Amino acid sequence: MRRALHVISASALLVAAVVAGLFVELARDEQITVFVGESEALVPRGSTLSQVAARLELAPEPGDLLDVTGAVLRAGAIPGRLLLNGRPAPSGTRLSAGDRIDVVPGRDRREPADRVVVHIEGGLPASPQRTLARSRRVEVERGRLSGAIDVRSAVPIGPFRRPKAVALTFDDGPSRHTRAVLDTLRRLNVPATFFVVGSLAERRPALVRRAHAYGMAVGNHSYSHPYRPPFASRRPAEIRAEIARGAAVLTGLAAAPSVFRPPGGSVSPQVLEAARAQGQGVVLWSVDAEDWRPGTTASRIARRVLRDVRRGSIVLLHDGGGDRSQTVKALPAIVRGIRARGLELVLLDPA
Repeated sequence: MRRALHVISASALLVAAVVAGLFVELARDEQITVFVGESEALVPRGSTLSQVAARLELAPEPGDLLDVTGAVLRAGAIPGRLLLNGRPAPSGTRLSAGDRIDVVPGRDRREPADRVVVHIEGGLPASPQRTLARSRRVEVERGRLSGAIDVRSAVPIGPFRRPKAVALTFDDGPSRHTRAVLDTLRRLNVPATFFVVGSLAERRPALVRRAHAYGMAVGNHSYSHPYRPPFASRRPAEIRAEIARGAAVLTGLAAAPSVFRPPGGSVSPQVLEAARAQGQGVVLWSVDAEDWRPGTTASRIARRVLRDVRRGSIVLLHDGGGDRSQTVKALPAIVRGIRARGLELVLLDPA
């Protein structure tokens, strides 16, 4: 009798296992595999896109509506999306095995804007800036929703007024000559703007700090000074990286630069836009001292500057890139000659 009971029990267990297996198979048949990004998920057969989104808590992050200056105008105003197999699909679409769902966050959007002409007190220089001349009448973008004005988009349209002033600028440093240039300028009570190469600033950080401490302006002259081929002909990503990396070095040593001078003065719409996007105006020059010429003398450097300098001139000199001892010697004569014409020596003011 006991043996019979054992046989019956074993049979019952076998039947139960078979039934359980059938339920598992049925359960599997009631589910399908879909992909969320690169991950797999089991969902009930016949589920819709909206049902699976709720079941798996798929909620794309919304984006913001921005005004023309980049400030948030309406937070979370731009909804995200769910894409089915790479395309938008109605929420009631039933899913099939192997379907792919991508969760796409909302992208920030800028409000629509109009180009308008406004007057700005103090005026703005041309872009790129070649002189100190400024125009109060400028064309800018004004947001249709916020009414905000994006000064970064400003294009001066004249008339331009030249101040009774001149700006001395120095490129390609810091070098072994920079301290002598700084000390001479300080002795003559002359402010100047130094366009600094980031990689050289890393080697001589004390000179950058000294320039800042002396009241000089420190501008960005790229990180590695690439000029062959011309800076403007390089890939947009390289242009942006050179500007950004050079600015990062200067920000860590003195202050964030507001002006950028491309190597060799090589400029293009891409260079202007890359600098503007990083908060830097592009500054060139109107007077070239040609102190970079081999064998030039202090008297020749001074004569070139004083021959060409005018109201509003921006003068190009160098404190690096070679032997600049003659530049140092020429500075007193340059300063005396400019002041004798009733012109003030000033820092660049691109804002």
